[in-house]
Amino acid sequence: MTGNRWAMLASNKAILAELFRDNPAATAVYLTESMRENDFDAARTALSRVMQAQNVQMLARDAGLRRDALYRTFGGRIDPQLSRILRLFDALNVQASVVRSDPSEVQTAPSGTAPDDPEGIANRLTQGLASNRFEEAVLALKEAVLAQNVSSLAREAGIERRTMYKTFGGAVDPHLSRILKVLAAMQLRLLVVPLPDRSGLPRPKLGRPPKASKASS
Repeated sequence: MTGNRWAMLASNKAILAELFRDNPAATAVYLTESMRENDFDAARTALSRVMQAQNVQMLARDAGLRRDALYRTFGGRIDPQLSRILRLFDALNVQASVVRSDPSEVQTAPSGTAPDDPEGIANRLTQGLASNRFEEAVLALKEAVLAQNVSSLAREAGIERRTMYKTFGGAVDPHLSRILKVLAAMQLRLLVVPLPDRSGLPRPKLGRPPKASKASS
């Protein structure tokens, strides 16, 4: 489905709910398309739409987050942190991988900015993101950044060198906007893929889950 087609459907929550509810494959395609150009606003909006298409109370339970925290994080107004993105992905039964940007979308990078081994960097980041485990993902990001000329990478990403070290030093929870900036600087992008079916019961449709009926006396 093209970007224009997604845009046409974006205003219809009922259609989005039918597309994305308990459908990791459709969710993965939509998130991949929305993150293709490492555009933060597009990525944040897509995460918000996918979240709201679910039964949010049940999704929050599966993500290990409070319902209000899930809404606040993915309501489309703040810059979500990696740990919560990974929790959301796990609840949606998808995971992220990293691939090289399409040649047509890559501008000529200054000397010393593009990684010497983009495939190796992409594979290492994919390995770190594969389990949706925060500690492994943060370590992979740290290794990917420190393997570069950090000064050149920071300049290309539009992030101060000191902030780059702090954000990707492995001790903090990086925000999505900075992750996308660094990926763009390394000529990489996120690709979201569905995980194998967990054979669980589908979540109830939108709204609160029905209360269990009382046994008759």
